[in-house]
Amino acid sequence: MNPGHAGNGAPPPVRRARRGDLAIEHRADVSADLVVEAIARHQAHDRLGREACEKWGPGSSLSRVGLAEGTLLRDLAVKLHRWRGLRGALSDGWRGSRAVRARGGCERLAQCGVDSPALVAIAERRRAGIVLESWVLSEFRANAQPLPVALATLAAERQRRRELLAAVGDLVGTLHAAGVDHPDLKPSNLLVGADGALALLDLDALVPPRRLTWRRRVRALGQLEAYARDLQPWLTRTDHVRVLRAYLARNPSLQGEGRQLANEAVAWAVRRVAEWSRRDRGERGHYPLAPRPPGEPSRPIPGRRA
Repeated sequence: MNPGHAGNGAPPPVRRARRGDLAIEHRADVSADLVVEAIARHQAHDRLGREACEKWGPGSSLSRVGLAEGTLLRDLAVKLHRWRGLRGALSDGWRGSRAVRARGGCERLAQCGVDSPALVAIAERRRAGIVLESWVLSEFRANAQPLPVALATLAAERQRRRELLAAVGDLVGTLHAAGVDHPDLKPSNLLVGADGALALLDLDALVPPRRLTWRRRVRALGQLEAYARDLQPWLTRTDHVRVLRAYLARNPSLQGEGRQLANEAVAWAVRRVAEWSRRDRGERGHYPLAPRPPGEPSRPIPGRRA
């Protein structure tokens, strides 16, 4: 298990445990019993729905859980990947559960030098060899915000906003320069730290590796463009250009094709936004992520002990 980019030297050793029908793989500095308790806390949040979770939808949910272990307070992001029917079961049987893929994605990302929250544990519940649900526990970054929220707070700060957008283009460009394709580059999968540094989420999407084609480059930039048009229609043309310029700086071989890449990404985004406009927004779960109003106090850690 790769612990993410905690910056503390060699990763802690990994241990395996079983609690009932739950198979757990966890860092040695975290007990299996704490993993079980964290999962139970998230299950309670998940039953309450989106208001109790950081993310909530038909395929997965995530909430913040604080638990005491000895003298330490563990601040965790606990993510549940739900049962996805027969097709999902076949995919999990062929590729590994989404938790196992998240572990592999974390290892791939570390090779690119792109940041991600440190992985703490993964767990699976199976029946007759079929994955019913899987779990990913990582360190919660209390001072980080999803990209849409961060952009909303910088609406009136042009220079900082453009620096952040350039960082987005740089991150995607870094991935693509390393030949890594992330097929779900929506803004809610990008965390912005207090210093403006970015971290990438939903790392199960990195496994299995996909060959980085021109169409996948267009899709990645088109996804970001589509969400920007839907969530931040107030962004200027110069704001949008900052993303592409930083992306091309990481992929200099594409400099001569930059205009074509931009045009195709915009066309992709226009088609996607048109598709979204025909849907009932009430059916879209947590998409698009509604930014919390700037200055709204953050929620306390659910389950935090005094």
